[in-house]
Amino acid sequence: MRSVRQNGAVKWQGAEIYVSATLAGEPIAIEETENGQWAVRFHAHPLGFIDHKHRKLVRRSAAPTQPLGAAANPS
Repeated sequence: MRSVRQNGAVKWQGAEIYVSATLAGEPIAIEETENGQWAVRFHAHPLGFIDHKHRKLVRRSAAPTQPLGAAANPS
């Protein structure tokens, strides 16, 4: 667990990773996944993954992959 700084970033492997100014002062978890990615979450809410090369958070898409109510295999 790490606390988000007032500027919205957390310290991770010697770099600052911007998460969200809204989460300033809140604890977040950074955990390595089975495939070697670093997942970032706020309690049970996944926020995204840390991009090693660019040292930034790659956010999870808030938009669904298909419009709500869309058929799985449209004709």
